[in-house]
Amino acid sequence: MKKSILAVAVAAILISCGPKPAAISLFNGKDLNGWTAVLEDSTLHPSTEFTVEDGAISLSGKFGYIRTEIPYADYRLNAEWRWPDSATNSGIFLHIQRDGIWPNCYECQLWNGKAGDLIHSSGTESAELRADSTLIILPKLEPSTEKPVGEWNTAEIVCSDSTITVHVNGRLQNRITGLSNRQGFIGLQSEGGPIQFRNITLTPLD
Repeated sequence: MKKSILAVAVAAILISCGPKPAAISLFNGKDLNGWTAVLEDSTLHPSTEFTVEDGAISLSGKFGYIRTEIPYADYRLNAEWRWPDSATNSGIFLHIQRDGIWPNCYECQLWNGKAGDLIHSSGTESAELRADSTLIILPKLEPSTEKPVGEWNTAEIVCSDSTITVHVNGRLQNRITGLSNRQGFIGLQSEGGPIQFRNITLTPLD
């Protein structure tokens, strides 16, 4: 009996000490390989509106977004973002199901003063906000934590089964549960003004 208990204990230790999932870089720092562009204005060309400069993705602000070519579920997403010129608007799209302006997804808001709000876009639902509600935005939990124009901010977003948790610059800002979308593409929004992103990594959850 003692040997059986010892064997189980050793197995548990070995499992807990096993290799952790490695982070996946979603942006290679050189080009937009692995990303698909969507623009509201069909006369515009993605190559002029969504570019890579000095190891960062630059979005012009023309209505649209870029998204991963691969859908994901159950992950920790880390990204850095900043406004290069003036504080404006943008967002990180999660669990995109269908492309469009704007897509069926959840949006981690990056609008100046509202970074960390969670928007339910194009019919998505959660336990906190249903589709028949007149509200589509779940406000952030704490006062704004964005840095001044020109400085890099950090976003850490954990998507675990039916829950999304958002940290902005290390501060817990939001959490939603009971998601109607539990997997999908990840997107970076272009809306109203220039914004840049870099160091975009995804770590699968254990």
